[in-house]
Amino acid sequence: MLEQAMKQIETTLLSRRAFHPFPKYGEAGWDALPEEAKRVIVGRAELLAGKDWPALPAVRYMDFVKNGDRSRFEAVYFERRIRLRCLTVAECIERQGRFLDSIIDGVWAICEETTWAMPAHSAAYKRDDQGLVDITRDRVTLDLFAAETGANLAWILYLIGDELNRACEAIPRRVEYEIARRVTGPFLEYDDYWWMGLASERPVNNWNPWINENVLSCALVAVGDEARRVGIVKKVCRSAQRFLDFYAPDGGCDEGPSYFTVAGASLIDILEQLYLATEGQVDLFGEPLIQNMADYIRRAHIADDWFVNFADSPARLTGVAEEALLRLANRTDNKALRDFCVMRLARHRGRRPDRFITHSYQCMFRALAALFDWDEAAYQGAARDVASPGSWFGGIQVAAARQREDSFSGLFLAAKGGCNAESHNHNDIGNYIIYADGRPAVVDAGVGVYTKKTFSERRYEIWTMQSGWHNTAVINGCDQLSGREYAASDVTYSDDGAVMRLTLDMGGAYGPEAGVETYRRAFTFDRGQGRVAVRDEVKLSACRRPVALPLLCAAEPVIGRGEARIGALRLRFDPARFSARAEEKPLEDARLEAGWGRKSLWRLTLTRAGCAETDDWTLEYDMGERESRC
Repeated sequence: MLEQAMKQIETTLLSRRAFHPFPKYGEAGWDALPEEAKRVIVGRAELLAGKDWPALPAVRYMDFVKNGDRSRFEAVYFERRIRLRCLTVAECIERQGRFLDSIIDGVWAICEETTWAMPAHSAAYKRDDQGLVDITRDRVTLDLFAAETGANLAWILYLIGDELNRACEAIPRRVEYEIARRVTGPFLEYDDYWWMGLASERPVNNWNPWINENVLSCALVAVGDEARRVGIVKKVCRSAQRFLDFYAPDGGCDEGPSYFTVAGASLIDILEQLYLATEGQVDLFGEPLIQNMADYIRRAHIADDWFVNFADSPARLTGVAEEALLRLANRTDNKALRDFCVMRLARHRGRRPDRFITHSYQCMFRALAALFDWDEAAYQGAARDVASPGSWFGGIQVAAARQREDSFSGLFLAAKGGCNAESHNHNDIGNYIIYADGRPAVVDAGVGVYTKKTFSERRYEIWTMQSGWHNTAVINGCDQLSGREYAASDVTYSDDGAVMRLTLDMGGAYGPEAGVETYRRAFTFDRGQGRVAVRDEVKLSACRRPVALPLLCAAEPVIGRGEARIGALRLRFDPARFSARAEEKPLEDARLEAGWGRKSLWRLTLTRAGCAETDDWTLEYDMGERESRC
């Protein structure tokens, strides 16, 4: 797909001078922004102007190596960038010069940072030390946030470069120098950054489009040598194509809905920049894979701000790049995606595009595009339920189904197969979630605050990554193992509109010590009956301990004989075959608490009453009468 774009770049790419996607300082367009947006952005800048720029001490950078903490350094790092983009846009809106000194200080402070790469990312390129970058020996790390910092500075240069030049010619020259040294230079020089996908057949993930979209911005607006500029753009296309090569045609994102915003949505940003930089001659929006990729987030939506959050994703997301998706939907006449985006925007009327300027550090291109493509009518649209009846992403083996199309009432089920080596993997083959009337009941916890352990060999010491804290099975006391070989098999899916069925063998997700020969799990969602059945058929080589079925719950289960109430959901099981107990799981993590809006989740464990090498049972879920006896 992008190979075609590479062939066109030589003759169609606008020069840096001619590329003019957004108004610059003093040009028409800023005054046309909604008055409320201008008031909010300028008001925020007034609070920031004149304040000292927060320091980034060496000891905070060293935290990651010394104690695994990422958050203290990152908080200041991102505050600098958020503050700078807000001040810049406010100055463009007001044009009185009262924010210019603060902008100069911010630009200079960021240029003076020893590295733009995160401690968690730069450490991968270093020998044993105490955690600081050694510029006498260390290769430049081009990670997610180095590229993003470069793009932020590049767009700031685009917007107010002339004003900075008038203040001091050294400032824009320094910005261009640092972008070349830290971003575009390493990008051109090396092919072996793993995320490029150019030096090996290793699958790539969100790093690829996330970095490439920001490198592309740097090239389009901050590289003066036109031959070099063309070379960077063509290499972006070559690298981003590798991301597409690993994507299933159905558009499913194995990294989950939160990472879609910097995976599939970042790829869409790349296409949009190419479209603008070639005056529409490179137009790939209508490609089936791009359409399916864009549609993933609509099909992974449950209700309100709840999404199918398999992998490293919170269950609740307030923003999923709706503005970018709406532009694509309008351009390609994708009515279903347009209706979904309008619903989302209408239900978040207070969360307009000015937030990308005042409270975000990611993707300056996307922020500016949303600001200047502001469609106030979208925020005033109908807030009716817009809901996909069912979805199957065969590439990642994720199924989703709801009881009623375009209604958040009734039951919603999502279940997965896949393997335990997915990007941002959790050990969760056979996992499922169930929502009742749009509220979480049987859930996936998601992921907590990132630490050094999160992306290390100790990842699966974290409880949110373990199968025993997902809705799977503990067999002979054993959880699932991580690795590509631990995977679902014999996966089948069907949905005739009345009944959705998904079956899989999840026995291959366990090691030999579990003694599993087969573990067949079958999901049946009868929409007319409003009932989900989960049937397990188990064959073990030996049974040393009874099978246990952990079920993570969003509310404290109320256990009765043969049933348990989890909010509006009723679970029914055979009391002669299973005992049930519930335990509170304090979240004790800021990200988990914020995502769930509560201090605890609950684990309901059903334990088989006896041991058997060959066994089967069925759990049934519905929204039975609340007054039924427990």
